[in-house]
Amino acid sequence: MLAPGPRDLALQYVDVRDLAAWILDALAVGLGGPYNVVSPPGHTTMGELLAQCAAVTGSSAVLRWAAPEVIEAAGIEPWTQLPMWLPPGEDYDTMHGGDVSKALAAGLRCRPVAETVADTWTWLRSLPGPAPQRPDRPPVGLPVDAEARVLAEL
Repeated sequence: MLAPGPRDLALQYVDVRDLAAWILDALAVGLGGPYNVVSPPGHTTMGELLAQCAAVTGSSAVLRWAAPEVIEAAGIEPWTQLPMWLPPGEDYDTMHGGDVSKALAAGLRCRPVAETVADTWTWLRSLPGPAPQRPDRPPVGLPVDAEARVLAEL
C-alpha cells in the first residue's frame, strides 16, 4: 500500500468526541473567543496513523513509503487523493502546525490515535453499506491505477 512520507510526518486532528466534550465544557464555564481546537503538533504521525489503520482492520497491507517528491511527480493530489496528507511546506505548516496551547490550557484532551481509529472502524462496520457517491463531488481517495504506477516505481 502506498504510504505518503515521510513516515514521521507529524499530524494534527481532533476526534469529534474530544471536540464535543471540550465545547460543552467551554460553554459551561463561559469561555469565549478564538481557539485552535485540534491535537497538539506531533500528537501522532503519518506512520502511526497508517500502522494503526492496518492493525485495527486486520489488514495484511505492507506500507511502501514514498517521498513527497515521488507522490507529487505522479500527479497525486495531496489531501483529496491522500486524505490527511500534505507534503512538507506552507500548506502542511498551516494545517498541521497550529498552536493549540490556549485550547489545551482550557481543558482540551485528545485521545490516542489508536482509540480514534478503532472506534471509527467499529462505527464504519456498523453502517449498512458504503455511503452513496454524491454526483456533484469527485470520487474520494487514490485511484487504483495511480497507486499501482507509484508502487511500480518504488
